[in-house]
Amino acid sequence: MKPWVRWAILGATLVVIVILFVVLSPDDTSDGVSPTPPTSPSSSEGSPTLSPTAIPSPSGPTAIEVTVQGDQVQSPKRPTATQGDEVLIVVRADISDHVHVHGYDLIADVAPGAPARIRFRANVAGVFEVELEGAGRPLFRLEITP
Repeated sequence: MKPWVRWAILGATLVVIVILFVVLSPDDTSDGVSPTPPTSPSSSEGSPTLSPTAIPSPSGPTAIEVTVQGDQVQSPKRPTATQGDEVLIVVRADISDHVHVHGYDLIADVAPGAPARIRFRANVAGVFEVELEGAGRPLFRLEITP
């Protein structure tokens, strides 16, 4: 057997293992904690008044809500969570894009009327940028403390 064939088989095997790991990993959203209900922004004179939140809750995940309207991003500047906490990020936008949590490499689609919801366990401490991937627009930096 030629060496490149062995490498190709090894590579294909690794891809299958990774796919199986991702597909068969337990889903953190099945723990009975309900996601943050949608809120509607209030406006005055065409200028939205939005209240971004980062709410740690002993009975549920740390919820971080973000709203993107036009060129305006309303989000907490640097929300925090403690390592081991569950985090729920909800992004509402007036454009279609992908929300990306760097470092954790989590991605969810967002579109008008279809908020992105990313829920995960904060197992790694550090500061992680969250952005609209296609637009390259930073939303906030999440700080996870040990």
